Amino acid sequence: MTGGRLTRSRARELGLKLEIAASPELGGRKGQKRRHPTEKGPNELEPLTNKRNLEKQNEELKQKQKSAAAGAVGDGSVASTITDPQLESSSNPASNLPTLRRKLKCRSNAQALSVEKKLLAGAPGLVHVSSTSPDGKEILRCSGIVIHWEKEKAWILTSYLVVFCTRNDRLCDPMPKLAVHVPNAVHLPNSGIFEGDMLFFNEHYQLAVLKIEGETMVEMEYPRYGDSPCYGGKVLAVARDEKLSFKLCRGTITWLEEDHFLYLNCKLCPCGIGGLVINDAGDVIGMLCDDDRDPAILCSTTIRKCVEMWTKFGHIARPVLGMCLRTVYLVDISHHDRLRYKFGINNGFIVEEVIIDSAAEKRGIRRGNVITSFDGMSCCLPEFEDFLLSVGMASLNGMKQVNDFKLEVHDLLRKAKRTIILPIQL
Repeated sequence: MTGGRLTRSRARELGLKLEIAASPELGGRKGQKRRHPTEKGPNELEPLTNKRNLEKQNEELKQKQKSAAAGAVGDGSVASTITDPQLESSSNPASNLPTLRRKLKCRSNAQALSVEKKLLAGAPGLVHVSSTSPDGKEILRCSGIVIHWEKEKAWILTSYLVVFCTRNDRLCDPMPKLAVHVPNAVHLPNSGIFEGDMLFFNEHYQLAVLKIEGETMVEMEYPRYGDSPCYGGKVLAVARDEKLSFKLCRGTITWLEEDHFLYLNCKLCPCGIGGLVINDAGDVIGMLCDDDRDPAILCSTTIRKCVEMWTKFGHIARPVLGMCLRTVYLVDISHHDRLRYKFGINNGFIVEEVIIDSAAEKRGIRRGNVITSFDGMSCCLPEFEDFLLSVGMASLNGMKQVNDFKLEVHDLLRKAKRTIILPIQL
């Protein structure tokens, strides 16, 4: 047995008593109490033996990560903008980045491509416009469209309501403070906010032109304009809000017209007045205007003629008819059918109102009459409005001096048809 190892079981077989030597792990020092293996020493961490301890340590780890992330923000590094989404807060500028938001709304590929195609046509020329009274009271927030750009100035087309008091139907006096917020100029010292000066406004078409200037004017792109809107066509209304974000509204052009406006069957989106109306091809076909009912649309063809005329001559010339019209084509199908078979009328304009003492009234035109030919024209009101503007443009250019219109008028009550020469008043 000499030189071998004597175990406790072997010692019991031999009837010997084996003394247990002190172990450092079990408190081998004299007077030191032996501790249980699950107990921690004075310099040891608490073991992770239950759910409560796990939660506590996880919370401590998150607090350390949060402190480290807060200290790194603002140093310009990539790491300073990448944080745990759970740790985002208002005090962290990175939390406002759209790419770091916890939940991003995703669209199907087909829908995303369709929407992006429409936005690309109007987005470059769409800005935000604000109007404030001298005492600081906000009058209107709306959108605007860039129609002209030079090195140090630009012209913005928007609604006339930025300077027009709708409550008492008159211009604001004194003139309000106008500001144009340009999204691709936020890096400039003025944060992309330019003071606007009123150059022109027209109450009939509900439009206004503002001028902005700056020593360092960013390059601005123009929208791509298309033809007149189609009745029943699906469109996208796009606006810019005060945060320079897009506000979208999808709708259909209704079979309704009044004067030279068309209408949408949807609600006006925030800051929608002065916004763009875009068709499925991505072309801008109109500007949103204010109306008591559905959102109104001023057609892009009318806008371009107005801007061209104002740019060349400083004002808009349009013949004054002295009456309000409605297109036969858009009346109820039963009424249209009756006009066709009983009176032989398929196209033309229905006279809805005649101004007192106007040239139309003096020549016997009355409410309910139907004008089947207006100087050879028989179309919808937006196209007819463009025809009137073309007459005004030709008169200003001196190319063609038009003194009167030749009208074919049907009086349904008397079942009479006659030709009327209506003098033109520009």
